[in-house]
Amino acid sequence: MQNINIWDKFNLFGKKIVLLCLFLAFSHQAFSQRDRSINLPNYDEKWLHYGFYLGLESFQYRLQYSDLFITPEMDSVISINPANTFGPVNIGFVVNFRLTQFLNLRLVPKFGINERKVEYTYASGNKETQIIEAVTMDFPLLLKYKSVRRGNYRMYLVGGINPSVRVGGKKDLNKEEDKLNIKDSNIAIEFGFGLDVYYPFFKFSPEIRFSRGLVNNLDTETNFYSKGINRLTTNSISLFLYFEGGR
Repeated sequence: MQNINIWDKFNLFGKKIVLLCLFLAFSHQAFSQRDRSINLPNYDEKWLHYGFYLGLESFQYRLQYSDLFITPEMDSVISINPANTFGPVNIGFVVNFRLTQFLNLRLVPKFGINERKVEYTYASGNKETQIIEAVTMDFPLLLKYKSVRRGNYRMYLVGGINPSVRVGGKKDLNKEEDKLNIKDSNIAIEFGFGLDVYYPFFKFSPEIRFSRGLVNNLDTETNFYSKGINRLTTNSISLFLYFEGGR
């Protein structure tokens, strides 16, 4: 069946956050020309660091139609399309372990309030949006591969897995009314890149991270809204701003 590739739709958002990170990096470099001192020279020799981070996410499900979508009972529906959602700000914490000179292990749990949307277009011309609201806890476990430090800058790559669980959200209490339901747990693979900027008392790191779900997020309970869908997986692009202590 039809498989909707949403990565092109993220292209504009991705370019914007890349430009933002480049602006932050080059702005800091321009203003630091007057001061050539090395900040936190022994920072990366310590085996453990803590911190926190803020995140902005652009999210859209990746949807695959089921064979039932072309059956007569679904004739009233022309298309089912995931809608892009953005924000709000998420907050998380960082526990960073030094494994080798260039490799760290990072646990970065995150708390988020999410709103996901799936749009149904009917033959009558009407549209209906199923809104899925949820409070989630994410537990990304990531490997961070760092470049050689140059002055107060260091580029890095990051990748790993992200198990998540739904801990709250609005659920339909009227069992007679159908709703599109998703599972309470998910697991995704994540990868990205960032820039460490060393200040006198802390390290600041803007990071762009891509996430792609590995499991079907569609609930097993079948109703009108889920009947035309075979697979629903998570996809997102996020901008994270890390602040890690230097002492």
